[in-house]
Amino acid sequence: MLPFEVLGQSSISRYDSIYYENFPTSVEVTFGQKIFQNEVLNGSFKDFKDYATGQPLNYVGVGMTLIYWVNRKRYHPGTIGFSHAVPQEIALSDTLTGRVSGFNFRFAIFGYDFFRRKRWVDLIFFPGFKTGRIRLFGDSRLEQVNAYFATCVTIAPRFNLGKISIQFRAEYELDITRSRWRKVWFSTSPKVDLGPMKSTGLSTSMSIGWAF
Repeated sequence: MLPFEVLGQSSISRYDSIYYENFPTSVEVTFGQKIFQNEVLNGSFKDFKDYATGQPLNYVGVGMTLIYWVNRKRYHPGTIGFSHAVPQEIALSDTLTGRVSGFNFRFAIFGYDFFRRKRWVDLIFFPGFKTGRIRLFGDSRLEQVNAYFATCVTIAPRFNLGKISIQFRAEYELDITRSRWRKVWFSTSPKVDLGPMKSTGLSTSMSIGWAF
């Protein structure tokens, strides 16, 4: 990312320079949850039809909201982040229980801020993608992973209160990969059939960060 002073006033319009100056970069700690569009793993995860607070998947992570330079005259807000699923117990039946973990990485560019002239508040729309995996462990029959790659769209209001940045984020993800599970490396024990699983769904999060 090039510093604004290097570009010079002739390279950027007055309108864009105001926007640049009013859009702080923020580094954030994120707390979020995932709600699947369809039921998976016998209802062990949150889904649109049967939502319960405290069910997997819940995430903690770090991220950054910043400006990406396209060229010397154009730039857009973007975001990048990494989250890890909080390990939680799941029960697929009365006799089969285990734990779930995982991670995801998100990346979005060419966003648009609907409040371009205000520094204290942003309303940002991002197209982008997410990738990661969900892993089951705790029972040798469950030791499998489901990797995914998803396109996503995000709407994120952000409040910049001095050096403190507070952001709320809603992301709809469309999983475009295969829905099968695969064995964990070096695990040779028999596995149960977990059925197909798509990571399509809605992720919501709250971030608290430092703006500069």
